[in-house]
Amino acid sequence: MKIRRKKYHFNVFNVVMLVILLVYAFSMVFLLCWAFISSFKSKTDFNIYPLEWPKGFHFENYTNIFKDLNVPITVVGVGQRKMYLFELFWNSIVYTVGCTFVDILAKAAVAYVVARYKFRFGKFLYSMNLVIMILPIIGALPSELRMMRLLGFYDNVFALMLMKGSYTGMNFMIFHATFASIEKDYTEAATIDGASHVAIMFKIIFPMAKQIITILALTSMITYWNDWNVSVTYLPSWPTASYALFVFQNSNLPEIALGGIPYIFCACTVVMLPLLVIFIVFREQLMGEISFGGVKG
Repeated sequence: MKIRRKKYHFNVFNVVMLVILLVYAFSMVFLLCWAFISSFKSKTDFNIYPLEWPKGFHFENYTNIFKDLNVPITVVGVGQRKMYLFELFWNSIVYTVGCTFVDILAKAAVAYVVARYKFRFGKFLYSMNLVIMILPIIGALPSELRMMRLLGFYDNVFALMLMKGSYTGMNFMIFHATFASIEKDYTEAATIDGASHVAIMFKIIFPMAKQIITILALTSMITYWNDWNVSVTYLPSWPTASYALFVFQNSNLPEIALGGIPYIFCACTVVMLPLLVIFIVFREQLMGEISFGGVKG
């Protein structure tokens, strides 16, 4: 019995794309490693030898960052005080987890209904999302802030989480395509067994699409974690770690002038650390294949 070996054809386009992706990946990894190593340097060492190994490791950069990375806030009835790194991390965690949960749940639920049930309003919701994605909405921020103040939503992190419950965006399109591709035999069998529509959605369809949901949730968490602008626009008394990093980079504090760029790299590394932990924990979900099970007759 002869075993046929699969022939691989040389493709110039695939080789070129592979080289481009490798160069891009190397550039990203190199810059991250360079910034991390440089964070242990002194200002003088970095200015003279920016690309070389540190002459001496300055671990005090990381110990000092816990007191120097802070944001002054005004508390009603108390006055002004400083919010330090642990409080900033807590604010970021609450804001990121809450907004991600509401955002993903709203998009997934609406996409499920539109994809699995045929009704006219579903087509309207789908078309409206396309219109909103294509047409830029400019100048809505003043009216949005005015409405938030009238409703008591301004400077309220939990009210801002509810505002993230919009179904529009690219994630809705991905959820819609995912749910539409799942065979209806699953839902029909569950309906015969007496399962409700809510039970079918949460116990059958969502678990089958858990990898897509996990990937989109992780990417949304990264977006919300890096959203420093929210503390400027919506939550002035709820500063996040990313906002503290923005203030730290653009301030004229003597500590920054003394530490220089390595000290800024140190602050960036500390703020980035939770995202690195998330990537390490969920790397298999982010890098794995996407597949659905089949129905056996």
